Amino acid sequence: MYITTSTVVVAPDRSCLVVDPGVTAHEIDLLSSSIRVHGWRPVAVWSTHGHWDHLLDGGMFTGLPRWSGGWPVDVETLMTERDEDDELARVLLASHGDSPAPVVVPPPVRYPSKDGWLDWDGPLVRVVEHAAHAPGSTSLVVPSADALVAGDVLSDIEIPLLDLSAPDPVGTYRAALDLLAGTASLVVPGHGHVGPLSPRVAADRAYLDGSFAGDARLLDPWLAAVHEAQRAVLAG
Repeated sequence: MYITTSTVVVAPDRSCLVVDPGVTAHEIDLLSSSIRVHGWRPVAVWSTHGHWDHLLDGGMFTGLPRWSGGWPVDVETLMTERDEDDELARVLLASHGDSPAPVVVPPPVRYPSKDGWLDWDGPLVRVVEHAAHAPGSTSLVVPSADALVAGDVLSDIEIPLLDLSAPDPVGTYRAALDLLAGTASLVVPGHGHVGPLSPRVAADRAYLDGSFAGDARLLDPWLAAVHEAQRAVLAG
């Protein structure tokens, strides 16, 4: 759903951290099953930011610690936004009938850290906090995989989706790209496909600079509409 990418960071002892698990109840069940088949043991779930499709519960993730950058969450608003999502409603109806929709969990807690690194027994994970897409967003650098688990930035299929409530949405997004550039060779976006990091940074910088010509992401009608809406807000 939404070409969502869930990430599992696995330790040598098979314990693991699950990042942004699924969008539908069916996806949560499939991810849970896959983790069981591999013999991995989730110790926590990470939400890269506070939008409803990154705050889902169910399967073997129920009751696990939920870590994040510690952003404020209005759960009632999140549930309303989820329930008003026509595409999600259509997919749930077509795929699951009367099965329950995914459940939005209570706000996660701020992650345990040591000098900006995740304090856990798994592989080294550096937490990069920024506010490009939403207040309190985080991306995770996993040096052993030479990968950046980005959340909803640096996508090959989505233009930069700005936080238009920020005083300087474009400047805030540029600052995040500066923080994330060069942190790894590969990027794993929250929506889209794994790929090299540097071209994604360049593409998003070009978009923010107003270089829209040839950006294939704008061929998607939904993103074209978002693009026009963002330009209208920024124009005042």
